[in-house]
Amino acid sequence: MDSGIFDSDQHYYEAEDCFTRYASERMRSEKFVRWVTEADGKRRRLFVGGREANVIGNPTFNPVAAPGIYHETLKDLETGKDRSADAYGKLEPIRPAYRDRDVRLGVMDEQGVERTLLFPTLAVTMEGFVSDDAGMLYDCFHAFNRWLEDDWGFRYRDRIYAAPYISMLDRERAIFELEWVLERGARLITIRPGPAYGRSPADPYFDPFWARVDEAGVLVTYHAFEGPSEMSEAYHRMWAAPPQPRRREHALLAHSIAGIDTAIMDTLTALVLHNLFGRFPKLRVATIEMGCGWVPYLMTRLDRAGGLIDRKISSFGGTLDGRPSEMFKRHVWVAPFPEEDVPALVGQIGADHVLMGSDWPHAESVPRPREYVNCLKGLAPPQVQAIMRDNIAGLIPA
Repeated sequence: MDSGIFDSDQHYYEAEDCFTRYASERMRSEKFVRWVTEADGKRRRLFVGGREANVIGNPTFNPVAAPGIYHETLKDLETGKDRSADAYGKLEPIRPAYRDRDVRLGVMDEQGVERTLLFPTLAVTMEGFVSDDAGMLYDCFHAFNRWLEDDWGFRYRDRIYAAPYISMLDRERAIFELEWVLERGARLITIRPGPAYGRSPADPYFDPFWARVDEAGVLVTYHAFEGPSEMSEAYHRMWAAPPQPRRREHALLAHSIAGIDTAIMDTLTALVLHNLFGRFPKLRVATIEMGCGWVPYLMTRLDRAGGLIDRKISSFGGTLDGRPSEMFKRHVWVAPFPEEDVPALVGQIGADHVLMGSDWPHAESVPRPREYVNCLKGLAPPQVQAIMRDNIAGLIPA
């Protein structure tokens, strides 16, 4: 490619004070988010309320795995090859580009990355640790979004677009947070996929929130996440209920049954079949770091379910405007993993709804983001240009 690329999935590694710099009075008085240093003075653990936020092995991110160290292993797993070596290798000291936006711009210049969307690493694991207290949940993530504006900005030099995090637990608090980030230039938001605390995310209860998103024209992203969730708790109730302890043997089964592909399929099914796009036709949704292997099955599932719906009596008002799979293809953009069959996805939803995402600088990332183009072999140059730059540029205009 002759032009720069627009990466739809890069990350930062959060500073240790990302939830505490702007802690609310209640957060401070209860020491709700706090670090605890072990007796040897080395390892630091992060606690949220009375629970250790232990999804990430070292939440200080120093040291951390080198960018892309796991990339080749993922490619081998996709093709059935066996790699028994320690894929992550040795850890290294954290690099300045992971926490300094001006240093990051210099790295982007070296990489040929013109613009990028930027997502959390730690914060996408945290919602489930505090979701039993709505007030504290929104205090925590408002503090986080204030830190994010400080350290990265929501629209830094029209090159780095950091995604503020919004929870769907409470409609009014979600609208408040949305308005706050919009006033400060946010061009996208990110929401955890899955059920919205006992509701469909397309339930009319949330229509005032979606109406504001629709009016503002911001991109809605659903990003991969880890940590406790309604789905993981449902898994343990159904598959590992007490008195069985939650031992490691359940981890693989839970990852498969209540994993990110399940979460995003269920979320998009609700958005389509509950007619959110019919009520808010300008909404645009992107799925980030959740692959694409689920796409053909989901479109088949949507159309089968759609055939059972009385088009004149849609469950949440209005009517479904055509085949559900066509609604999906109009309103949803997908960022596939580079080890997947991206040309096949192009054949399913069209090149204009496919986004490149490197996941840099995570261990699973494409170590040099422009090399994502290697998974687009066989596509025409205009399709490559669309995937590597133009599609996401159309969703996030400068």
